[in-house]
Amino acid sequence: MRLTRTFLQSLSIDSTMAYELYDLNDSPKAVSPNVLRGIRIALLSFLAIVLIGAISILGIGLWTLEAEYGNQQVSELINAQIYKADSYLMIIGGSAIIAISVVGFLGVFKDYRCLLGLHIGLLSFLSIMLFVAGVLGYVLVGELEDKVKDKMEDVLTKNYGVDIYQSARNRIITEAWDTVQQGFECCGVKGDQDSLDSWYIYQRTAWYSQGLNNGSYVPESCCKGTENILQCTGIIPSPGSPPRVKPPIKDNSYLKNYTLFTTGCFNVLHPYLHRTGITIGTTAIVVGVFMIVELVLSICFYRTLPEKS
Repeated sequence: MRLTRTFLQSLSIDSTMAYELYDLNDSPKAVSPNVLRGIRIALLSFLAIVLIGAISILGIGLWTLEAEYGNQQVSELINAQIYKADSYLMIIGGSAIIAISVVGFLGVFKDYRCLLGLHIGLLSFLSIMLFVAGVLGYVLVGELEDKVKDKMEDVLTKNYGVDIYQSARNRIITEAWDTVQQGFECCGVKGDQDSLDSWYIYQRTAWYSQGLNNGSYVPESCCKGTENILQCTGIIPSPGSPPRVKPPIKDNSYLKNYTLFTTGCFNVLHPYLHRTGITIGTTAIVVGVFMIVELVLSICFYRTLPEKS
């Protein structure tokens, strides 16, 4: 800074003019009291908005992770961690923004430059983190059609019901599938009663081919209630009805097994996952925009404070 000042003076530029034009003076620049009051009020307003947004982010992160069919269970269902990771990002980011907002409030109320500087530095990092979480939320939605169905099919055919007493991963996957199939009243991956990838997919799984099914054609979690389980799973033959009959079943009512869920789980999970991804992405990006505005106001207010306040 002194070097630049000397250089300007060597060019015959008055030092006072140099300070005024290039803000080389280390002391804070004078600001009109009305302008300063306006910056303070605007900064406090945006701090409050960001704090409310941070609480919302924390709540959404907890909701998407711990809901009955939240991101944690979906991650186990398809053996992919991206869904769970996004919830954790929201929880960590929301908690951190709450703490940093409190620091910002203290810095503004106390006119404490050091606290406000800490607030600005951490806020810059968290703004980027929040945008990453928001983008991940939209990526989560974008991946549904392209990857999730294939991943669900791969996990179901290879891991479901296989070595569940020796493999903790396979046991978690199996429990997740059973829970989702019962909760959403679905069976298999995708399609309706006439699809080869809904209830009929179980006959292409390792669970079926390795004889781990105990004579069942579908697991009990694909059945409505506990009555007629043997008929539903195909242990007791039901002439001309699934699961022993290969699809398509079409509209022949006498061929239908009314105790069996016939809709694929992706079909019923898709709207839920789409809504969750949009909620995460939109919330993170909107709060991120307010954080950027608040960051600019914080920098402006920071420059008006004495260095040793």
